[in-house]
Amino acid sequence: MPYVESSHSKAGTIFCSGATSVLGYYSQRVWLGGVMDTIRAALCDAEPEWLEQCRRILDSYAEQNKFDFVTCPFLNAASLLRNCEIVPDVLFCDIELGDGENGIALAREVGRVWPNCQIVYVTNSLCYAPEVYVTDHLWFVLKKDFERSLPAIIEKLLQRMEDGSKALTLRTTSHELLSLPCAQIASLERRGRITTITLDDGTRYQVPDRLSDILNRLPDRLFARCHGSYAVGFKHVRLLKRDSLVVQGDAEIPLSRRYARAFRTQYLDWVEDHAL
Repeated sequence: MPYVESSHSKAGTIFCSGATSVLGYYSQRVWLGGVMDTIRAALCDAEPEWLEQCRRILDSYAEQNKFDFVTCPFLNAASLLRNCEIVPDVLFCDIELGDGENGIALAREVGRVWPNCQIVYVTNSLCYAPEVYVTDHLWFVLKKDFERSLPAIIEKLLQRMEDGSKALTLRTTSHELLSLPCAQIASLERRGRITTITLDDGTRYQVPDRLSDILNRLPDRLFARCHGSYAVGFKHVRLLKRDSLVVQGDAEIPLSRRYARAFRTQYLDWVEDHAL
C-alpha cells in the first residue's frame, strides 16, 4: 500500500511508494529579485519518518525565506524514476535505499534522465563520503546536520539553478536566431571570421561573433579561454593535460602557455566548488 502524506503544504506534497504518484501542482519558473520562487525537489529514502522530517525542514525553511518547495518524495529509487511527475531541480537522497538499491547509482540515472537536477546526498554515515565523488553532486551531508547545513545548500543550489537557466542568444552565419542554454555549451572555436559553438550532444553552430565577445556574455565562473582560438565550459572538461584538455565527446583542445595558468586556476576553483 502506498505511503501517502495526509497533510499538504502550500505547494502540494505527496509521498509515494510503488506505482502511485500524483502531484497536482506544476510550478512556473519565475525568478523574483534573482531568486526562484519555487524549487522542485525529489526526495528518496527508505525511511518514511525521515522523508516526513525532511519535508518539514524544507517547508519551514521555504516559509521563512518566502518561496515554495514542491516536494515529491519516494521510498525507493525504482518508483522515483518510474513515477516522478515533476522535473526536479534537486534530489535529496540517502545512499542506502534498501532492497539492493543504491543512492549513487540513482544519482547517475537521475543525471541521465534530468541533466540539470542537482544531487544532495543526505545519509547517516561518513563512510560513503569517498564514494560519492564518482558522481557530480551539489552536497554531501549527514542527516543530523541537514537542517543546520540547509541555508548553505540552498544558496549553492540557487546559484546552480540560475546558471542553468541562462541562455546565449546569437545569429548564425545563415542569419537564423539562435538561443542556447549556457549549461549545454561544451566548447567554442574561432577560425578566420567564424566561431563554432559545440554543444554537449555534439551539435555545432557557426556564428560570426568573435570569441572574446561571446565570452563576455557567458558566466566567467563557468567558462574560460584556454587558447587564443578556443574556450570551454568547465563542466564538460573530462581530462586536463599539460598542454591540452579533453572535453565531452573526447575532443582534444589545445591549452596554450599564455592561457594555461589562468585557466588552471579558474578550472580548479570550479572543481573545488563542485566537489562538496
